[in-house]
Amino acid sequence: MKSVSKFALILSLSALSATVSPAYAEEKPVKEKKGKEKKEAADAAPKRNYSKPFIAAFSPVVDLLNKQKNPEGAKAEFPKVVAAIANDDDRYEAGILAINIGAGVKDLAFQEQGIDLLLASATTPANIKTEYTFRKGAIAYDGKNFVNAEKLMLDAYNLGHRGNNIEFLISNAMSQQNKDADAITWIGKAIEADKLAGKVNKAYFVRAAMLSSKSKNYAGAANWYKQLLQSENNADYWHDALAFFDRSLTLNPEETLDVMRLMRVTNGLRFQQEYAQYLDSLSYIGVRYPAEAVSVLEEGFEKGVISRNNVTFSEKYAEAKARLAEDTATLAGTIAPAKASAKGMLASLTADSFYSHKKYDTAKELYESALSKGPVLDKEGKDQTDRTRFRLAMSKVMLRDYAGAAADFAMVTNANRKAMAEYWTMYIEQQIKAEAPPPPAAT
Repeated sequence: MKSVSKFALILSLSALSATVSPAYAEEKPVKEKKGKEKKEAADAAPKRNYSKPFIAAFSPVVDLLNKQKNPEGAKAEFPKVVAAIANDDDRYEAGILAINIGAGVKDLAFQEQGIDLLLASATTPANIKTEYTFRKGAIAYDGKNFVNAEKLMLDAYNLGHRGNNIEFLISNAMSQQNKDADAITWIGKAIEADKLAGKVNKAYFVRAAMLSSKSKNYAGAANWYKQLLQSENNADYWHDALAFFDRSLTLNPEETLDVMRLMRVTNGLRFQQEYAQYLDSLSYIGVRYPAEAVSVLEEGFEKGVISRNNVTFSEKYAEAKARLAEDTATLAGTIAPAKASAKGMLASLTADSFYSHKKYDTAKELYESALSKGPVLDKEGKDQTDRTRFRLAMSKVMLRDYAGAAADFAMVTNANRKAMAEYWTMYIEQQIKAEAPPPPAAT
């Protein structure tokens, strides 16, 4: 009796590092305690009360597995062990044995039989029940039984299991059942777990954004990319963040233009339709900004994203090019009348032209002139003060006056532009970080 209990304890400990299925293959084996810790662990081990019929059936099967290294023979004889189970202690050790046999013959279903025995025993320690609840869930996950995988992994999580990317596995099990809202919640938990561990798993943010997009929650998708941008200044992330952001709001052409400008500044323009959208925003009333239209199109042609053979782009380019010479020649003469006008809107519109020519210093002066005259009202009497201040901030960004730009963005109150300002402010923060001098070398 004593020798069986000793071996059963060793077998129980070894089961914690047994071969497991791919869903939790990253798990590290439990380290064996040494010295005083080992003695204390042995002293704390629960005393088991195995039935005599169970010992008689159990011992030969253990010998087949351990001494004779014959897991297939042990598997064949195991039903005799199950038939001899008389109490929960028997059931617990039978479960441990089945798990080890299953590992030896690489039979997950047999391991799962052992897990079921463990979980059914009232004397299985709580920490082991937690562990094997997760393992049973992982077997279900690998077998694509996502309903059971979700239930078991949630049980394991609630029992205290952490690690093994459990939050992500729960999320994916949910998404496989089209429970996308719940899946987003759990991928968020996976991200938070990584943050606590000082890690950033980019794939989790992308996954969260895709799940949000699938649910047509474009604001949520943009927000996940915004969080990702906080850890890495990446042009692809900028593209996706701003593309989702653009879809999340109903923007007027002027607002869309300023989103597309940020996408261009961050090197985020990726597709032909985005160049078309940029041009539409520039020229929704004729070709209003020929200098910027020419510049954007030439960039697109050079990158190969758009083609000069495309009729739409070639015609837009020819029209903008034809207007550019006159626009450039008359630009300087517009400054004085704009500053002299009592209406701030003229100075604001004139500043827009200078901005499109990349004359950011003059644009800045004219936007400031417009704001100095009180509320900036358009010809219909609508307040364009936020629009003017927003573009003043953009001009300051281009001039690398980041502190001034951030202060102006912070003053914007229009809902759409306030949301847009968050992205421009993030860009400012990235530029400040990129331009900061490196720390002095250690001496």
